Amino acid sequence: MRRTTQEQMEAMVASYQSSGLTQREFCHRENIKLPTFSYWYRKVCAKTESMNSGFTEVTAPVHAAAGLEVVFPNGVIVRGVQDLAMIHQLIKR
Repeated sequence: MRRTTQEQMEAMVASYQSSGLTQREFCHRENIKLPTFSYWYRKVCAKTESMNSGFTEVTAPVHAAAGLEVVFPNGVIVRGVQDLAMIHQLIKR
């Protein structure tokens, strides 16, 4: 039995997404077992979602007297930060 690489899985999922077919139709056309493809699809989509951290890069200098506010996905808010290096350190932790 041949193992499928991560790159092959991602290419197959991309092909499915652009096909306009249902998973069942796509699997039939590509001669893939539906449960196998469903596993690939979930895995690739989970990887894509985890890569999207929700943060936006800030490159402009801070001129506001109050500083910036950093809101983390877990709800923690840090206010008054004026140093972009400090924000970088907060995000990396």
